Amino acid sequence: MEDMQLRKQRCEDMVDVRRLKMLQMVQLFKCEEDAAQAVEWLSELLDALLKTHIRLGDDAQETKVLLEKHRKFVDVAQSTYDYGRQLLQATVVLCQSLRCSSRSSGDTLPRLNRVWKQFTLTSEERVQRLETAVAFHSSAEKILQECPEQPEAFNEMEQFDEIEAVGKSLLDRLTVPVVYPDGSEQYFGSPSDMASAAEHIREKMKLVSLKKQQLRQPEATTPES
Repeated sequence: MEDMQLRKQRCEDMVDVRRLKMLQMVQLFKCEEDAAQAVEWLSELLDALLKTHIRLGDDAQETKVLLEKHRKFVDVAQSTYDYGRQLLQATVVLCQSLRCSSRSSGDTLPRLNRVWKQFTLTSEERVQRLETAVAFHSSAEKILQECPEQPEAFNEMEQFDEIEAVGKSLLDRLTVPVVYPDGSEQYFGSPSDMASAAEHIREKMKLVSLKKQQLRQPEATTPES
């Protein structure tokens, strides 16, 4: 009876071990699939960033709103990346327990890191453009609204020159692609998208230039009596 009981116990233990291994295998496959899905989600976020996050805002306030929306968008991408990393770490633990090799984690991790690097570089460029646009709009709006009587109020036109320089720098930046570590390049949107994004910058630069000309030649704006 004791031998039978021992054999029964051993059989039950083996069943439990196999059941645990089966559960771990299911978990492993699920983690691998979800990690691959996280990479796809992150790729879609990168694609959306490049294709739809293009506008620079018509004024300083709108551009600040766009900047805040972008930061929230980056938070979503960061959560997606962290989720993928956690899943891949789980696959490593499960593989060690099962004494097996992962079907995809060896490929998924480099893909996840590559897409995340591309996303962060693209995001940094987007932030730089928006912050430059905020600086441009804020300075331009201030100088257009103050309407000084004498150009000396603007340090002998230096502020006009600085605003124009920032605007030109921003327009030039819109034509430059994001360059990734592998040497590939990506532009934000299409050429027409970029032209549309630059339109309000050009319009405001024209207003600033006109204001500068008026202050340099006040007689040109004085009506004839």
